Amino acid sequence: MTKPLFSIIVPALNEAKYLPKLLEDLSAQSLRDFEVILVDGNSTDQTVAKAKEFEGKLPGLTLLSSAKRNVCTQRNLGAKSANADILVFSDADNRFPPYFLQGIKYRWEA
Repeated sequence: MTKPLFSIIVPALNEAKYLPKLLEDLSAQSLRDFEVILVDGNSTDQTVAKAKEFEGKLPGLTLLSSAKRNVCTQRNLGAKSANADILVFSDADNRFPPYFLQGIKYRWEA
């Protein structure tokens, strides 16, 4: 895999209800030059199973597990695994329009 433009880092803890909506939004992005790094904090629901359903739909989906249930620790773990120079941190319950990453790229290059 070539170096992506964006690394999207998502810490998650028991987000099975919300995470699929975010991952669906990301799979519909007009700009496809990104990776998604999901860092699970040992969820007790179907968070990881729901994420695995998107392995074929998302470019560069990486699933990591954090021994510590702490959003800052999870974000840092995701950042250490990121391949892109531009990091985008998102919560699992965020929603993005299809042009979200294209808009960031446009502003970044302006």
